[in-house]
Amino acid sequence: MVKYFLLIIISIAFTLALVAMSSLSATYYWLDLVTSFIPHLLMLSFGLSLILIFIKPKLATSIAVITLTTLLINLPITLSFNNYSDPSISVSQLNINYYNAEIEGVYNILGNERNNITALFEVNDTDRARFIELRGDHFDYGSAEIEGFPDGIGVITKFPILQRITHSVFENSVRGVIVELHLAVGHEKLRVFALHPPSPRNQKLWHKRNMMLLYLTNLLNQPHDIKHTLVVGDFNTGPLSQHFTRVDRFNTCYQLAGHYASWSPVKLPQPLYSIFGLTIDHCLLSDSLLLDTFTTQYIPGSDHAMLKYNIVLPKQ
Repeated sequence: MVKYFLLIIISIAFTLALVAMSSLSATYYWLDLVTSFIPHLLMLSFGLSLILIFIKPKLATSIAVITLTTLLINLPITLSFNNYSDPSISVSQLNINYYNAEIEGVYNILGNERNNITALFEVNDTDRARFIELRGDHFDYGSAEIEGFPDGIGVITKFPILQRITHSVFENSVRGVIVELHLAVGHEKLRVFALHPPSPRNQKLWHKRNMMLLYLTNLLNQPHDIKHTLVVGDFNTGPLSQHFTRVDRFNTCYQLAGHYASWSPVKLPQPLYSIFGLTIDHCLLSDSLLLDTFTTQYIPGSDHAMLKYNIVLPKQ
């Protein structure tokens, strides 16, 4: 009885993961949502196959090998980073939660971090004074009345902002923007895109999210005289989704840093967070940039983890 129960659960989980990995997930809303759980489904299949070994050794071993292989193919693993001699730019990005009850503590943490670039999502307009205090003598996008934290986006940088562009994805709507900043980094220039597509709670929002990611893809595919580009965002999209932004000459932090989790509805210890959490916050780097270190950090009052990493602009 136990053997058949385990086989049924393994079959359902593994089949669902395979179907979610197919092109069908680009069309069907619910199947695209499942793509965020592909690693979890494969880990479940693998874990149950290990239990099955005690009941049906040969069959269970075959299942374990198949599920583990599929998992490793779809789960990037990075054991260490290279040590680059060129100066690096420290970056942090975080969805701080519009109604964070511990917002003062969050801004204290960010103030202690004081990174070269800080990208915040779900910045509440009532926290404008805190945001400006955090900015200090640096530069920012979002706090000016004319900008007003569109889609809750606020960016603080120690580098001068040469140009700021707000791309409106949807006509006649204040929601759905992609922020583009051109920064002066020494003698180089760096483009930074920041976006926060809607959470796909229903099909309408799912379509809007997909349209924003497609718009971003088109922006990144356009030729530009600035070769260094960084994309930061709460994508509300897993990296295995068919709608996730994939562009030639760009690498995702998920590829470069290995698997990580950035969202969980409940607070979990770090080892469990990495296993059971979802990967919906992302950064993309043009291939002219290098990723040097990458970590996540729990932030009080937010269901998102903060992504912290360094990027390197190699000297010519």
